[in-house]
Amino acid sequence: MYGVLLLVVVIGLSGLIAYLGDRIGMKVGKKRISLFGLRPKYTSIIITILTGVIIASVTVTIILATNNGVRQALFNIQQVLVRLEDSKNQLNYMNHQMQLKDIELKEKEEEIASIEIELSHLEVQKEQLERENKELDEQINELEDKFSNLMLEYAAAQEDIDQLTDAIKDLDATRAEQEKQLASLQTERRNLEDQIRLLNLELARVNQELSDTTIRYYLQDLVYQKGDIIYLDVIEKEETQEEIIDSIAAYLDRANQEVLKHPVEVDPETGTALRLNIGEIAALTRIILESESERFIVYLVANVNVSQNSYVPAGFQVNEDFVVFKKGDLIASKIVKAGASVRELEKELSELLDIININSIRKGIITDQGSIGSIEFSSFYQILRQVQEMSGMVEVQVVATEDIWREDGWNNQFSSKIRFDVVAAENGDQDE
Repeated sequence: MYGVLLLVVVIGLSGLIAYLGDRIGMKVGKKRISLFGLRPKYTSIIITILTGVIIASVTVTIILATNNGVRQALFNIQQVLVRLEDSKNQLNYMNHQMQLKDIELKEKEEEIASIEIELSHLEVQKEQLERENKELDEQINELEDKFSNLMLEYAAAQEDIDQLTDAIKDLDATRAEQEKQLASLQTERRNLEDQIRLLNLELARVNQELSDTTIRYYLQDLVYQKGDIIYLDVIEKEETQEEIIDSIAAYLDRANQEVLKHPVEVDPETGTALRLNIGEIAALTRIILESESERFIVYLVANVNVSQNSYVPAGFQVNEDFVVFKKGDLIASKIVKAGASVRELEKELSELLDIININSIRKGIITDQGSIGSIEFSSFYQILRQVQEMSGMVEVQVVATEDIWREDGWNNQFSSKIRFDVVAAENGDQDE
């Protein structure tokens, strides 16, 4: 009732204020009154607007003054909405909890029914077990008799078990060893498969190069024949595998520079004409690493006949290097007659050079032409004159002036490391 009365009062006041505003606007319009210097038309509009503002203000003021709920809703609307939302959430939570309780109640009821059914089954089983218990008592008596017999058999079987346990331990040890061997063999197999794959790729490349080389072989002159020594040098053993590989790489660089002196094909990317199997480099590294020697003579040998403008397929041959003659060693000697003719002396000295060659090759000197120990023409006749200046039997000795290594015969260092001494003979005619 209070709300209806308030609504009637507000509507009446609004109508009264609107009527008064309209009357004031009409009088202002008729008398052409001007406010603030405005035209009467705009003055009338302003009065009408003010009338509407007054109506709204009076209406809101009356409602706020007479109704605390409206006042709270207007100025605390956000708090009201928050409380409303909290109440709604709480109601939803309570409904959800109620549903959970209902579900739990149904589950408990079903569980109780299931337990009752299970109890009835257990009663039946209890009766059946009691019957079976009687039968088991009878069987237990029989089993006790059998048990005493089995204990006797067990004692005998235990001895066999101990023996079998020892045998099983031996078999387990053998099995573990075989499993280790199997794992090692499987690893080796995978490594071999990888090597086979690499070798197949290398074989395809080599076959292609062989085909190309065969064509060029019939059209161009040969640079190297199969088996020719392309390059020979010494590689010294290093401390680590990486250092050995670096030494081999430096060796190949020197060998490549030697090969480039011939009309061969050169890879524009690497600047090399050599074609080497990576497996041979690994094998050479392993040989140097595992050997007790400190120096190695490494030959680079042509694998095929190499024609002009072709790549050079090559492989390694390696020999351990060592000192053949130490400084001061007597390499060879020959006793000659000082009064012999020049022709006879030339023959004797030539035979001495043959003895040098034979002794050196026999002890391991490496040669490129099959002979060493040559001397210059002037040195030859200087020795001849020294013999002629003496009398009787004289001995021409060939002595090492410094350590002579195996490779010195190849690199023409042998002749520079020997000297010829002419001394009086002591024991008559003798060659060494």
